[in-house]
Amino acid sequence: MRHIASESDALSGILDDIADAVIVTDADTGEVVAVNDAVERVFGHPPSTFCDLDPDAYAANPDAARDARGAARRAVTETGSATFRWTALRRDGSTFRAESSVSTTTVDGRGCLVSVVRDVSDRAEREQELERFAEVLTHDLRSPLNAAEAQVEILRSEATGGEEWFDRLEGVHDRMADIVDDVRTLVSGDRRVGDLERIDLREAAEETWAAVAGDRDGAADLVVSGELGTVEADSKRLCRLLENLFENAIRHGDDGVTVTVSPLADGDGIAVEDDGPGIPPDARDRVFEYGYTTATTGTGFGLNIVAAAAEAHGWEVVITEGTDGGARFEITGMERVEPIPEE
Repeated sequence: MRHIASESDALSGILDDIADAVIVTDADTGEVVAVNDAVERVFGHPPSTFCDLDPDAYAANPDAARDARGAARRAVTETGSATFRWTALRRDGSTFRAESSVSTTTVDGRGCLVSVVRDVSDRAEREQELERFAEVLTHDLRSPLNAAEAQVEILRSEATGGEEWFDRLEGVHDRMADIVDDVRTLVSGDRRVGDLERIDLREAAEETWAAVAGDRDGAADLVVSGELGTVEADSKRLCRLLENLFENAIRHGDDGVTVTVSPLADGDGIAVEDDGPGIPPDARDRVFEYGYTTATTGTGFGLNIVAAAAEAHGWEVVITEGTDGGARFEITGMERVEPIPEE
């Protein structure tokens, strides 16, 4: 690894253990403090010469890369970390889509930025394919869905009785419309929430479960354990978050599954846990990516929608192993509020 003389040996050891390219720069001057040996595999430049390169030398579009770096630096100042994508240029003239994860550190008493750079070309290409697919899907679904909703209205006005079935059919149409809207949200990158309202989490979980698993007698069970409390949230997006967690558990449960929703011990959120096959540790970082699924009937959007809904509310989702070896999703950062007074 190439580093300046005053750099600590501890930093040297850490960088050499990382497979991705690592670039450490002075937070004030931008001077390169250290790089690891992986920069040669990623960029094609030996570490001994990479340190002396201007960042524009390994950017296919220097202006765009400079703007992205500047935005990341500002974000790091506010939050301590940031991630941005840019098109990198290798020594041989080829390009690749790069993702840089930036964080702060201190080297010999001075503030530095650590950029971990990896080639995400394959992932970026797959995301573009999924975005094109989602655009076509939402466009092609909206017209027949509108027609189906109109037919229900006509039948309701002409038929005698059967209101319960019309209500159920409208509920199905509403769910389909919500799914279309969620896909559009993912495609557009919109991470905002709508109007917030006080929501009883137990009621939200039970009502969502009824919509997801109500017609699957014996195939799945819900257990709500403990006091979940009340939060302020966008009701539709909270419902979609729970719905996709429930759907994920049911889809991967071979012979039926029990899903348990419970409060976290510190009161910071809730856990949705199942007793299914679980998620291998090496796959937990990937399950929130666009299109990632191990189920033959899955779209790969479900858990990405979960992550997007959580992020929109300022919450976080962490995956761990459940008590019985299944998957456990912990949603943290959910501040409790006073429940709505009973009339």
